[in-house]
Amino acid sequence: MLRATEASRLVLRHYLAEGERARTRYQLTSSVPALRDREIAGVQQYQRLFRGFLHRWMGGGEGTALRAELMAGAVVTAHNHVLRRWLRGQTSSPEQEFDAAMAETVALFTQSGGDESSIVVFRTKKDLGALLSALQQVLGEPRSDITS
Repeated sequence: MLRATEASRLVLRHYLAEGERARTRYQLTSSVPALRDREIAGVQQYQRLFRGFLHRWMGGGEGTALRAELMAGAVVTAHNHVLRRWLRGQTSSPEQEFDAAMAETVALFTQSGGDESSIVVFRTKKDLGALLSALQQVLGEPRSDITS
């Protein structure tokens, strides 16, 4: 996924280097339907490229096709969100916003469900052993003697 975000960063930097030319082109494509359609087709091609890369990166099996599609869509959407903000003059720090957007995007796909730990604090007069046993039952975890 890192390569996909870095490739997306290269595209962002290309637009940033163009400066006012990119902003003028954005205004034009926003107001001319045929140009807007061409721009949308370009975004879809960009997403297809990322989808193919991510699918191969994940092993290319049937089980990875949907995840690759979702990841590619998220990377392109995050990139375009930041790019449009810059093109509209809504941010003066697009690279920092890009870093934050990509960190959030990567987090969506790298959060682990099985290795997480949570700490819940509450007060009760119930016996700790009985409480832990009830919590393990609710969570579907095997019972163990966790009283320390």
